[in-house]
This record gives sequence, structure tokens and C-alpha cells, in this order.
Amino acid sequence: MTGRSFRLPVQTPGPEPQLQFAPFQVIDHRFSPSDDAFMYYLRAPQTSGDYTLSAECSGQSDALVVQVRTLEELRQCNRYNGAEWPRRWPLGCDWDSTKSAQTLQDTPVRQVNMETLRWWLEQDDATLWRQLPEAEGPRAHYVNVHQGCPGCGTAIFAHHGYYPWVRNLHPADLRSECPNCRATFPSNDLRTGDFSSGEYADDGFGYFDRDGHLFLFAAAYRRDLVNLYNSPIDQLTSLLRTEFEPQIARRLGIMLLRYASEVLNLAAIPQFRHGPSQEVETAWDWGQPDWSSDPNPIASLFRKGMLRYAIDIPTIGASLALAYDTLWPWLKEDRELVARAQALGLAIARPADAVYLIEEMLASLLQCLLDGGGLSNLPRVSEGALTLIRGLDRPDAQDALEWLYDRGPEKLRGFGTNDFFPCGTPPEATGGYNDTHTRGLFALEYQLRQLRQRHPQAYPEALFPSLLDSSRGRRIVQAPGELALLGRIPFHFGDGGSSGVQTPLHDRPPLEPLPAATKALADEYLGDDPLVESARQKPLGNTVLDGVGIAILRTGEMPERAAAGIVYGDAPYHRHMDLLDVQLYAYDRPFISDLGYPQSWASVHCWEGHWATHNSVWSVAPDLHPLELPFDTPQPFLKAIAGRGRLVRILSSEGLQVAEVEAERWAWNPAEQRWYRPGIYFRRLIALVETDGQGVALIDLARVAGGAEHWRICRGLEGEFAVQGIESEKLSGTAAGPGVERGQLDRLAHPDHAALAYMDQPTQLKTTGAWRGTWTSCHDPAAKLDLHALRAPNGALTARATAAMGTPDQSGYTYRTLLWRRETEETSCFDLVFEPRLGPATLSRAEAVPASDPDAIGVRIETRAGRELTLYWHPQSREPTRYADGTELSGGIAACIDGEWCSTGAATVQTRTRRNHFPRARQIATITALDRDTSTVEVAGLSQIATGDRVRIRSTGRNYRVVAVAALAESSHRLTLDLSSILGKARIAAVCGSEVELDFFLPTRTGYLHSTRLERASDGTWQPIVEAANPDMDRTVVELASPPQGWSAGDWVRAVAYTVGDAIEFEPAK
Repeated sequence: MTGRSFRLPVQTPGPEPQLQFAPFQVIDHRFSPSDDAFMYYLRAPQTSGDYTLSAECSGQSDALVVQVRTLEELRQCNRYNGAEWPRRWPLGCDWDSTKSAQTLQDTPVRQVNMETLRWWLEQDDATLWRQLPEAEGPRAHYVNVHQGCPGCGTAIFAHHGYYPWVRNLHPADLRSECPNCRATFPSNDLRTGDFSSGEYADDGFGYFDRDGHLFLFAAAYRRDLVNLYNSPIDQLTSLLRTEFEPQIARRLGIMLLRYASEVLNLAAIPQFRHGPSQEVETAWDWGQPDWSSDPNPIASLFRKGMLRYAIDIPTIGASLALAYDTLWPWLKEDRELVARAQALGLAIARPADAVYLIEEMLASLLQCLLDGGGLSNLPRVSEGALTLIRGLDRPDAQDALEWLYDRGPEKLRGFGTNDFFPCGTPPEATGGYNDTHTRGLFALEYQLRQLRQRHPQAYPEALFPSLLDSSRGRRIVQAPGELALLGRIPFHFGDGGSSGVQTPLHDRPPLEPLPAATKALADEYLGDDPLVESARQKPLGNTVLDGVGIAILRTGEMPERAAAGIVYGDAPYHRHMDLLDVQLYAYDRPFISDLGYPQSWASVHCWEGHWATHNSVWSVAPDLHPLELPFDTPQPFLKAIAGRGRLVRILSSEGLQVAEVEAERWAWNPAEQRWYRPGIYFRRLIALVETDGQGVALIDLARVAGGAEHWRICRGLEGEFAVQGIESEKLSGTAAGPGVERGQLDRLAHPDHAALAYMDQPTQLKTTGAWRGTWTSCHDPAAKLDLHALRAPNGALTARATAAMGTPDQSGYTYRTLLWRRETEETSCFDLVFEPRLGPATLSRAEAVPASDPDAIGVRIETRAGRELTLYWHPQSREPTRYADGTELSGGIAACIDGEWCSTGAATVQTRTRRNHFPRARQIATITALDRDTSTVEVAGLSQIATGDRVRIRSTGRNYRVVAVAALAESSHRLTLDLSSILGKARIAAVCGSEVELDFFLPTRTGYLHSTRLERASDGTWQPIVEAANPDMDRTVVELASPPQGWSAGDWVRAVAYTVGDAIEFEPAK
């Protein structure tokens, strides 16, 4: 654009070339060793034209043509390289405003912070204008997430993993200060046109140290400046919506016009867009690439954003639309704003010009979303697009709505079903990521209804239906609350939460699972459900979210005083390798917890997301390695693969809650694009036991089979781990081996060992038989976690576990992880009991009761107050096994609590004095009829089933709670189940034999759809799904058992968990 500066690299075979750059101004120049090129920093002339720039050296010359255009010229429609420019909706048309009213004033008014707003209110127009950097200057997320600071290295990460640098942004000085060593970078002053001076010069594209490491000081600073500019826009908008003041409105108007000039620049000249986030620092290849000249220029704009990063485009678009809607009645009349904008160099002549400039900016942001350039967390693209359409008051955006419904990232026609598991859980990490989906669903529904109300003929519900799926709606509202622990914190799953530092929860306010606005919309749209309202007034009890695969055991209070949860499922995004991870909370604090959100995306794959930092089990297979994926992989759902399991059974009794799960590793074959099972199996039982007073204990039994190297990991409390009477030996290296020092990932014996290489100061515990140890919290010495190791391989290892970025001394937390490792082809058994406590222990004894079947075990605990409990577990077998105390069990679980017996899944329970035979302990019935809309099934062959019982589908292991039972005839019942059988719905794109391609994304990760059914919606015909996979984030490919007859492209189908004729299993509690 006219008057803008840019960098031009010139490579020569010899000395500095002779230049013919007139009428461009040479601001500065330097030689760049890392690029082997001379860098020239030029300013374009103020007059538009096509200019030839040339360079000559040693008899060789080269030239290029640089096109310079005014902002007004950039706004004119043209066609280049097969695409319409500028990228402004509607494409190829001159802009025409249709706005006839304010349309966004129903948006809640945000609170104004006058302290943060004061600086912006005190500045003149020229300062406000300069505060937003020109688009030609590169922007980047991070300075450096590997080496940290050129002065003090990784010590800076003690302050923050992502954004540790201190900056003065009021006004902008383009300097960054290290909070650790207080050094300031870069050494040059870009504000004055100095691109080259000093030891740490950064010309805007980064500083390279002697080892070639890149530090993006200026680009990361510019990102902060661009992000900051949005805050006063929001604040001024809220201020004006509270009390309109023309001088405040003009200040906001100047800022909107400034932002519009940069966005319209980028709509026509896309090479200066933000570009994709590299997650780590990455050098530009000479300069910003000219995506408009690529073979497929629109495809090249994917995830490139605009002035801001792609993920921010929907929210900044909505923010600017609200600001414009607030100013609109006044803006189209005010001439003083026009005069002030002219003084800043903006070529507008009348208020209508200001209106058009801002509306064209909003339309360009809308087109950025439609081009895929604003890819963000679901469903923000649709939220942003609908807000822009409403703000522009367009009755003619049917093409944009069709894109949102059928081609956008959310594909709204299936969003209310496909974006949520049947249990109501979204497909990402608990906490912020999933909350975005839940809140967004109801916000989208609101936006659609408002748009339809404004333009009923343009956007009829017949074409653009409601997003709310009756099979999911209420579950979506309930799920966040069912994941709460102690009423304070969500269960951590994937990149959710941040409990690396284990501090008490009592300072946290009670957890509000849903924002009040979301709950109000849900109540309005879904209506009252008496069962749900009644449940809100009762203790949660045990909750099973079988769609995502999380089970939580709780004590009986409201909220509970103690809870233990286990992961047995999976989800597509923001995942960790946390299969069978267990978390334990009691006494208003975490005792066994997850690290949660990573310190940096550079560390998540080898630390926070790694299996070895979770409280779980693992098996390493020699030929099974983690996938190496590029940051911008079209298959982000393949990151952090572990496996998938199923809930086997739940046993609930007074003072005892038990969950048994089984799982297996799954892996992805990139060559064949398919999921497969590598033959590694896990089984785990957790039991939350109430002891004396407020005390609890956790029985934790695990089995590992398959693979070559079995692991059991427990981080325990943040602090120290101590044992008595056990000989120990300090080792060299790390938990990855004596020859692997901290962070030496290139020396691993197996790629699966990555996180082990960050666990240093290893100590070998020469354990045999049963033994005890205790973790003591570094935050509160009274907080302790006792470990009773009842049965485990001889010899355990402890190691220091600190954040991977920086040195251990710079970490915000320090754990002493306990690890067992066993090389074997047999099943490994890890049988433990944990007692969290703040005072004396309540357990006086915890011991194993051996069984004739080596996989089976009994656990006997006694409390100091005289309570006794023995839990018997007989996994995987239905043959009788005899325990050392004389008890005999045929499969399942049994417990004796102070002389009272309970069991589930056990055909016989024989004690020294009594034999109990339960011929109906494991019942198998057949589904004879079903209604998917009401989640009811009619079954034949069950007895003794009641509300609150659980059943599972035999073919897939999917587990359901019975919420209502109606007897139909002898051994026949109609069961209402808590979850829908519909796993997803889609439209057929193609049928080729038994392979069906669907044009919607249904989760298939780690075999989610294997052994389910694909059912055509029109007639109910179905085929078993043998395999399923996602080629990308838009499609699903399923392999059916046989070619479907009569199915064709355009048919709607749905993946379902069961159908008529499937077997259903029931194990009554005894």
C-alpha cells in the first residue's frame, strides 16, 4: 500500500549490489548471514503505480515489478490468479449497505474498567492511530519457547512458558524486557527506522543468535499491540452503550477506521496476514509469502487470519461489529469524525464513506471466515459469522448461512449432535475448551433465532433449522456439573485445568458448571425437566459419562467431601495420553491430580500430555512409536494417542463405591489410514472407601498384559516421598535410564520414554513384598498421602518430576514420582491402597488376600476405630477362584463391609460359613424394539432390573443407566436409558462397495465407531461398522460389513450404538 515500509532481500554472487530503487526510500540496509542476503528496508511512494526495482552486481542484474496501490484502489474488485479480490463478502461486488437499524444492542453490556481505559482517553488522534501497527510488520505468537532469553536462557520460563516477556505497550516502543535478567531486546529501535544496529538486532523478522536460534522480539511485540487494540474498542463500546457521548464516540470511530484501513489492506494483499501459528518459533522464508499467487490461492489462506491470528478472527469480528452497531446511528451523520480522519491521512469525504469503510472491514472479516482463514475453537467461527451478518443487517447472506450449515468447520446442520458425545460432553478438554462448545451451542441458537426474527423470509427454519438435538440437549446442560469434583473444580481431562501446583481449593469459589446466561437460554429453549430439577437438589453421587469415558466416585454429601475419577475413553482434540488416569480429591484439595494445561506447546508432547506424567499404567511395544505430526496437520485428532476402554461394572454400597474398567491401546496406521489394536490390554479397579470420621481410602488395582515393558506411574502429592526400612540407591541419569540425562530425547531406548527423560535424581527402592511409603505436601506438611503397596513387581523407582521447560529449579512445582517397570510377556499386577489425610492415619491395616487365580486379589483394610472391609476382585474369568481367607468368588466383585456382603457380576460368593449362588448374576437380553427419540428400548430376558441400575451393549461395551422401567410381560421390560443411542449423523458423499464416505466429521479416534451400526434415516436399514476413520476434519469414511443396498449420495445416515436384535447385558447388585 502507498507509504508503507517492507523488507526486500537481495542475493548476490559478490559484494553489495548497485541498486535502482527510486522512487522507493531506502530506510536502512544490512547483510544477513543467516539468509546469505542483503536486506533492504524500503518505504513505498505515496503515488500508486507499477514500479520496477533492479539490482546489479559483478555484471549480473535482476529486476522485479512492485505494485503500489492506494487504499481506495485496493477496495476495487478485480480478478487475479483465478480468484476474486479483495476477499470481501459478497465477492466480486461493489459494497452496498443494507443496514437500517441497530441489531446487536441485545448483547449484554460489559463492565468498564476506567483504569485500563484512562490512557486511551488521554491520547490524541495521531497516537491512537499509530498504536495499531501496520499490517506489513510480521506478527508471531512467541519469542522463543526453546532457548528462552538470549541473556539468561531458560530461566525466563519460571515466569511463564508462553508469554514471559515484560512490555510497555502504552505507547508502543517495540522493546521486550526479560523478567529474570532484566535485559531488553532488541538492540535496535524500529520506531526510528533502525533495522540493524547493536548486538541483538531484530529487523521485524527476528534475531538469530550464533547457533542459529531465532528470537521473534518485534513480531511477538506487534502481536501484543494488535491484541491490545481490541480492549479499548470493547471498553469504549460499553461506555457509549451506558451513556452516549459524542467525543467518546469519535475516539472509538477513529480506532474503527484505523482498524478498517489495515483489514482492507489485508483483504487485497494477503501476504501480510498473520499467518498460521507455528506453536514454536519459526523463521519466515525470506519474507511473508504471496499466498495470492499460489496455485490455489484460497486454499492457501486457510488458518492465515488477518491482522490477528486465525483463532481470534471470530471474536474480533464480533467485537468490531458490536462497536459499529453502537456507533451506527450517529456515525452516518457526524462530519467532525470525517475531518479528523482526513487529518490522519484517510481519504474519506463524507460520513457515508466512514460507514462504508467500516462495513467493508466487517464484510472482509466475514469472508476471512468463509475462506477458512479464521479457523478457531468450535463453534466460534459460526458465532462470529452470525454476529457479523446481524451487525451488517444483511437479508441476503443465504450463501454464508449455507456455508455455515453444510461446509464450515461446525457444519451446523449436524452440530448439535456431532459436536457432543451422547453424555453431553464436547470433544475436547474439560474446562475452558469444552465450555466454549457448550456455551457456544446456546449462543448460536440465540443468534439464529434473532436473525430469523429480523429477516423471517430470508432465513426460514425450514432451510436453517434449530441446532438443538432432543437426544443431547438436556445432557449437554447436565454434563459440566457431573464432572465437578468437591463442587470446586472440574475433573481434568486433556489440556483442561491447571493443577500442576497442588494448592487447597477452599479459596476457590463454588464451581458454576454453566454461565448464568447459558443456563437461562437452555431453560428457555429446552423447557423444564422435573427429573433434572429434582436432581439439582440432591447429592451428585457417582457419575458416569460414558460417551467421553469418565467415571467419578463420590461420597454422599452435597457437595461430596471426597471423590475419585478415572478416564477410560477418548476424544478428538486437546488430548493427553491419559488412558486410565486416576485423580483423587479429599479434604478440599487434590491428592492425586493431572498436570492439565501445558506450560508450552513445545513441551506438551513430551511432558504434560505424555503417559508417564499421569497416574496410570502403560505398556511399551518395541515396534509401536508415537506419531510425528506437523503442527498444521490436517488430522490434529491424531495427537497424543493412547487407547480406549469401557466401563465393566459399578458397585455402590454404604461407605463403598467401586468402578471396574478395561481398556486397550489403539494405534494409527498412516500408510493405510486406519485404526488398529496392537494387542496391549489394561484392566483397573478403583474403590473409594469411607473409613473413620471424614477419612477415606482409595483401593487401586491394575493389570497390564501385552507389549514388552509394563509401567505403573504415580506422582502423588506435590512434595517429597519417604519410605522406612527399605534400602535405596541413588542412580545416575533419569527415569529413562542411567545413560540419559535430563532432556536428552535423542538418547532414548524407545520414543515412548520421552517424559521419563525429564524425571531426574532417580532413586532405586529395593522393595520386596508389601511395603509402605508417604508423600508429604510441600504446601502443607499436614497433608499426606500414604501408599500401601500390597502387590507389585520387586524394586520401585522414584524420581524428581518438574516442568520440562527450563531447569528443575525454575519449575513451578516439584513432585517425587513413583514408578514400577517390568519387562515381561506375562500379566503384571499392581495392587495399591492410598490414604489421603490431614492428621493421623485412619487405616490400621491394609493387606492383600491372595487368590488361586494370580490375576485375582482380595484387599482387606481395617480402621483404627474398628471398621473392617474386604474387597474381592476376580477380573476376566468366570471360573471360581479361592482366596486365602476361604472366600470363593466366580468372577465380578464382592465386598464384606463390617459383616455385610454385597456383590455384582459374581455367579457365586462363598464364605467360610455360607454359599451364595446367583444364577441371574449375569443376564443377557435381546433388544426387541426401540425409540431413538426417547432413548427407550424394549428387552426380553431380564429380571430384577430397576431404576438406577446400569446395562451395557454387549457388542461395544457402551454403558447406560436405567432412568425408568416399565414391565411389559414376563421377563420383558421397556427401559428408558440416560443417553441417546445416536452417536452422530451425516450425509452420504459417496458409496463404493462396502465403503461409505460421509461429508460430516464423526469422531472415529481409537475405534470409537468400530462395531457400531450405520443406519439410514429414511427407512432404518443398517449395516455393522467394521472400521471407521477421518481423512481430515471434514469427513468420515466407514467400512461396513457388506455393501448397503440402495444407499446413495445425499442420503442421511446416523451412527448408532445398537439396534433391534443386539444383546444387552445386566449385572444386578446383590
